[in-house]
Amino acid sequence: MLWLVLSFLYGVSIYSDVTNPWELPIDERILNRKDVSHIVLETRPGGFRVTLLINERFPYNYKSKSAAFYYSNIKDSKEGLELAEKLDRYLKSGFNMKIRFNGSEIYEFILDESIQ
Repeated sequence: MLWLVLSFLYGVSIYSDVTNPWELPIDERILNRKDVSHIVLETRPGGFRVTLLINERFPYNYKSKSAAFYYSNIKDSKEGLELAEKLDRYLKSGFNMKIRFNGSEIYEFILDESIQ
């Protein structure tokens, strides 16, 4: 009986984590439009930054968890707006993107249409 329960749970964990597989490094994450709820251009004392508000998908929305990841390597508001619009267009096209981050700061966007 225990074997049956463990095999079921193992099978569920394999198929439930499709967009972020277990072998993905801890500093990388795969995102799509369903994960990103807002793309925000913020003004900060040191300059500008683009913030992605991420929602963890959960069958019931009241149990979902939110997180904010930001990219702060932006010189001016025009560059930030262009980046935000580029990310929005890319995500609306239905493709996944990969981000590499340190804590909450994104240091690289990987926009590749082959990311599954």
